[in-house]
Amino acid sequence: MSYPTWTTWTIDPGLIVVLLAAAWLYGRAFQRARRHSGHRGPGVGHWLPYGCGLAIIAIALMSPLDAIGDHYLLSAHMLQHILLSDVAPALLVLGLRAPVLPLGLSRGGLRLIAPGGRAGKLIALATSPWIALPLWALATWVWAIPTIFDYSAAHPLVHGIEHATLFYTGLAMWWLIIDPLPSGRRSPGPRRLVYLGFTRGASAIVCLPLTWITTTVYPRYVAAPRAYGISAITDQHLAGAGMCFLEFLIFGIAMAATFLNFLGRDEQVAALSDRLGGQLPAG
Repeated sequence: MSYPTWTTWTIDPGLIVVLLAAAWLYGRAFQRARRHSGHRGPGVGHWLPYGCGLAIIAIALMSPLDAIGDHYLLSAHMLQHILLSDVAPALLVLGLRAPVLPLGLSRGGLRLIAPGGRAGKLIALATSPWIALPLWALATWVWAIPTIFDYSAAHPLVHGIEHATLFYTGLAMWWLIIDPLPSGRRSPGPRRLVYLGFTRGASAIVCLPLTWITTTVYPRYVAAPRAYGISAITDQHLAGAGMCFLEFLIFGIAMAATFLNFLGRDEQVAALSDRLGGQLPAG
């Protein structure tokens, strides 16, 4: 019987089209932002995180990680969830942060997505701390419940819904923390670090027990073929420890990014206000 290896990838034409379209649209916005912002324009610190975010989505959904996580290793499945709910969304929003997002849009698109625009109001609602944070935590906890987790892995439609909710709640959560579009509702840095700490605490509720408990709690992975020489309990401990390690790493990087994002903030707000005709809508 053959098992997935790291050289066997699944080609998903639909996903490839979506990722290529996202890269193309970003390229246009990036070039427009450079024209509007001059020497303070975006650079490698913007396009590299965004490109890595797209690459991580491809790895999570088309690499052997997907098949291994579905059928053999709990640790691979948990890693896939972290990539989709935390790592990829964080990198994408970092790549979109000012000046790319505000200055990279056309004037009509900017007015639509700005805090006072129709889409901007929806974004503000979805990224409210009273909505984004509870939804992200709920998605993290509910999909980690053993019976739900195992059922999802066995049913492709439910599995797709699981991935979608993890990804989109991750986008909303990281949008709230990084706040890529300058606005009047800008949260102070310490408050956003509290938001970040809440999310890490929510993840710890899942990862710490998996790291230390001595009994297995995911029947699907207990019964899975031991294709890679890893026992079920070791696999479970690796799932928890790997999740905790990545969460700690993300916390450190996000702290640095949160403070760095304040650099040049006044210039970004002024440039956005100028493009909007001299008045920046309040958040």
